[in-house]
Amino acid sequence: MRSAIHLPVVERLRVLNYPLYPGSTKQGLDLSFDKGVTVIAGINGIGKTTLLNLLLRMLVGPTSPSKAATRDIGRVSKRSLITARKFSFFQDRAGVALAANATSTLTFRIGGKQIAVTRRLTNLEITKLVISGKSVATPDNSSFLEQMAELSGLATPYDFHMVVRYVQFFTEERLPLLWSPTAQLELFKMLFVDEAIGRKLNKLFSEIQGADTDYRNRTYQYNLRKYRYEQARAKYQSVDPDLTAVTAKLAETRAELDGASRDHRRATEQVAELVKQRDDADRKIESLQVTLDQEIHAFHQQDAAYIAQALPTLDDKFQMLMQGLGSNLGCFVCGKSGKREVAAISKRLRDHHCFVCNASLAHASAPNVTPITARALQKIENKIDALRTEIAAHLKAQQQQDEAYAGALALVRPAVARRHELMMRVEQLQAQIPETSDATQAPLLADLEIEKIELDQLAEKRKELSAQYKRQIDKLFVEMGEIENDLGSRLTGYAEAFLHETVVVKFLRNYPFKVATGAPQINLPTFRIAMTSSTHLAAHDRSTATSVSESQKEFLDLAFRMTLLDMVANDGTTMLVMETPEASLDSWFMERAAQMIRKFSPEDSQRMLIATSNVNGTSMIPALLGLIKKDGTMRKLSKAKQGRLIDLMALAEEPGVLRDDEAREKLTSELRGYLGS
Repeated sequence: MRSAIHLPVVERLRVLNYPLYPGSTKQGLDLSFDKGVTVIAGINGIGKTTLLNLLLRMLVGPTSPSKAATRDIGRVSKRSLITARKFSFFQDRAGVALAANATSTLTFRIGGKQIAVTRRLTNLEITKLVISGKSVATPDNSSFLEQMAELSGLATPYDFHMVVRYVQFFTEERLPLLWSPTAQLELFKMLFVDEAIGRKLNKLFSEIQGADTDYRNRTYQYNLRKYRYEQARAKYQSVDPDLTAVTAKLAETRAELDGASRDHRRATEQVAELVKQRDDADRKIESLQVTLDQEIHAFHQQDAAYIAQALPTLDDKFQMLMQGLGSNLGCFVCGKSGKREVAAISKRLRDHHCFVCNASLAHASAPNVTPITARALQKIENKIDALRTEIAAHLKAQQQQDEAYAGALALVRPAVARRHELMMRVEQLQAQIPETSDATQAPLLADLEIEKIELDQLAEKRKELSAQYKRQIDKLFVEMGEIENDLGSRLTGYAEAFLHETVVVKFLRNYPFKVATGAPQINLPTFRIAMTSSTHLAAHDRSTATSVSESQKEFLDLAFRMTLLDMVANDGTTMLVMETPEASLDSWFMERAAQMIRKFSPEDSQRMLIATSNVNGTSMIPALLGLIKKDGTMRKLSKAKQGRLIDLMALAEEPGVLRDDEAREKLTSELRGYLGS
């Protein structure tokens, strides 16, 4: 699995000489962000979305991925960033020409490093960079992203950009990550899977698409040249009587060519049949392997339940471990024994921490587990053994087919050579016959034959690359199994907090996928949602975004991002920036949504969540700030916490509606009502 990843967490944003944000004292904008939830509130058009875009662009600059990546981040062969020649977003929002002194400085942390970057708002050029209190030679944006990726522990600047933009920021340009198995795969590669597997998958993906494009383009050209040849051949006219000998020799050679063509056709048909048999065997083995993966997964779950039943409490597990360490047998894992290990484990348990990973343990009694018999486990083991035996038999048969394929291919080569030789002789004889057409401009049949062989080789290369890609997916599937339960339980917790439905998260390997048009199909591992509804008392699969309501789709996708950030941060420092979709929520779900959002970033944690919200008289803002009591009454923000509510109506350029005294009083009084003395 991957080493630790640290994503950026903002601390302060300073904006100078930007007309949209003059600030309360006309000295610019100066915002500080603390742990917990911060709400940026204002009316429509006041600049909430622009402010979130500013936070994002201070981190990633004027770069963007390809258009293909903005549709689905997992279907991209070239993972690179494009730098805009002219990035005019903030210039356009200002409505007036910006001066060179219109700048913004963002201070943020990545792990233990504090970074302050200053950019011009005209084009996002970096004018100053300070890391851990030391000024750094001003880099271009490409070098800046390389440094940020390295500090974050992400493999490439592209990975840094995509994770920050589409996981940490949940804004208008968000992508449906949960609902796209290929997007899930891309994120797993970036965040969890060993880097070597991710690099290999990316390289193979690009090579397969390149080979497929080459094959399809060359096939088109081949078919066009073959058509031209057939057209020219049809224009050949009858020979002169004086050319009787040449004509007779031509007929004789053509007869030999027909025989050689039949031999060639039989040989190639045999090869094609063997290729079909190999493909059928591949599909059968793939199907058996998927079934085996599912059975092994079921066995692991049953095995864990059996161990939990046999050793229901932490003390039972501790006693089992201590018996090994305190005897001549030693540790049941590595064989090491000694008093020092016993003392260390005992101390962790006295401090109520896990004796394996030192994580804090909740106070709980023995789990209520379903009784599992050893016989039930044995039945699954027998089924797994049977599947492995069947797969081994198919693999052996496949090896025999490969040997037959090699033999058949050996027969094709001399048939091709003989046919090629006769074609050349036919063409030489035809050249002696006068022609009245432009047939001499047609491609030679021998050239077409060579091109066909090369196309077959290219198709074989594409197939082999796809087989390598599948093997890397197998490795990824194994690594993802290590986080399956953790991700599933976290995602379930967030989803149920909002939806008030029973949610089940399934980790399956059944999403059919082709890297390229002509590539073989493989199955990708993916997390899928099943949940109850008003018409289904039992949880049923919601495999696509259209199988849930619009608000459910948005919040399940948000829950998925929260889960990823949880796991990457290992429950430590992290950040999420979002626009709240309150327009699609009724009053009850609005408070549920706010509770779900606050669950990600409780006030006593190291988490930060920045959310925008409209001033519209709903309960969203006070619910986000945790001001609504259980009895429905509302407390107020203490003076020490008033920085958690950012009133853009007091900081941004005044829109026309706020020049109306009645409208201004009504809108601003709502926010004042949340503040205590």
